[in-house]
Amino acid sequence: MNRRKLLLRMIENPRNVRFENLIRVVEGFGFRLDRILGSHHIYKLHGVRQLINLQNVGGIRFTLRGRMKDYHINIFYSDEDEGYIADIPDLKHCSAFGTTAELALKEVEVARSAWLAAARENHMVIPEPRYRPVIYQVANL
Repeated sequence: MNRRKLLLRMIENPRNVRFENLIRVVEGFGFRLDRILGSHHIYKLHGVRQLINLQNVGGIRFTLRGRMKDYHINIFYSDEDEGYIADIPDLKHCSAFGTTAELALKEVEVARSAWLAAARENHMVIPEPRYRPVIYQVANL
């Protein structure tokens, strides 16, 4: 199946996407696997500093909408900070810095745990994971 048909199928039925098909779409846009950190598959595109971080949760199926196992994490290089920033869009002000993408990811996982613990302790509402990167929202390619 070509990339366009695969993406349209994912958009029509976002609750039931095979992780391997998501990888095919990402790679079809020119992104290449840079590294795997645990269950996180980090993709890069030459000339673009923003990374795509995909996580295979729940076996071979991956959920684009609805309840996900975890929050989406953005990782990008900051010229101003001369290092990598990782943030979790669904958790306000939850971000971390690292001299490498790997360190930024590890630090934001610590920050996420602290954010969630503080929210529970203070009886705050914990948001459901909802953030969807643009690649999932693109329909016309």
